[in-house]
Amino acid sequence: MKLWRKLLLFGLGLGLGVLMVQFIFGGRDDIQCNYFPNDRVLYDIRLKEKIYQPEVELKMKEAKIDTADVREMLDMGKVDLKNSERGLGSCKVYWIGYKPENKQKFYLQFENCDSTATIKDFKTEL
Repeated sequence: MKLWRKLLLFGLGLGLGVLMVQFIFGGRDDIQCNYFPNDRVLYDIRLKEKIYQPEVELKMKEAKIDTADVREMLDMGKVDLKNSERGLGSCKVYWIGYKPENKQKFYLQFENCDSTATIKDFKTEL
């Protein structure tokens, strides 16, 4: 079999395979790849109900940080794994930092439990 024919058959099979995968999985937005620790933590907290401590809400209002900034933080923030407490208990504590546009960088401390994520502390410097 000549080389051009092998390449033609390979390309035909590859094209049909791509079309089949696109047809089966094409319209799904719920598929995410969270392989890195930062992405896994943010994804896990994003799915849970968030509970704000009253003193944290006051600090956030003073710094002009709202819930939209927290939602952005859970999409594009950075988890500080060095200062986080990831013990063997059911609740793990994470510091997450984020710098929104035209605002100062801030950090939130999340207590990530089984069904809820409680925001325990707010700081502008860690």
